Amino acid sequence: MSKVLIVSDTHGSLASWNKIEKSFQSIDEIFHLGDILYHGPRNPLPNGYNPAELASILKAKTNISYVRGNCDADVDLLVLENEDMPKIMSLTFRGFKMVLLHGENIQNDDEITQLLDKYSADILVYGHFHIPRLETVKSKIVLNPGSPSLPKMNYPPTCALLEFSQNLRISIYTIEGELYKEMFL
Repeated sequence: MSKVLIVSDTHGSLASWNKIEKSFQSIDEIFHLGDILYHGPRNPLPNGYNPAELASILKAKTNISYVRGNCDADVDLLVLENEDMPKIMSLTFRGFKMVLLHGENIQNDDEITQLLDKYSADILVYGHFHIPRLETVKSKIVLNPGSPSLPKMNYPPTCALLEFSQNLRISIYTIEGELYKEMFL
């Protein structure tokens, strides 16, 4: 079985990242959907805000890929030693074509459908809104892992896990490892 962790909007929270690492072991690959280190001018400082230490931990990981978020400045990319961070990533896992992006330009489900069609994708994965979402839109899967550090609208701090065995299991978990929502394909 292959496990892929999807995280977005850590905003420099070392405390949240440490909870994720404690809860999710034996991860094969990690995708971070942006807003990695900086908390942003519209957000409060998250609990355990320590972007320098978080950057140090993330730089040591060889199994992590990023898309750039709206709060990710050039200096953040320099600190993470990842200056070629794309805004959109398209890839295929076990026959499922996925599009990953931060999502600051997504306004509605019509735009989500357009992105899915443009990339001929089965799954659209985005962050930015700090609200977990896992549902079907016009027979395609839409996933937002939420935020582990600054969740909005009273949602818990969350991230997502894709588990590939004979089927694909897509789950949203709290960062303490409690199942929040899941879907099987």
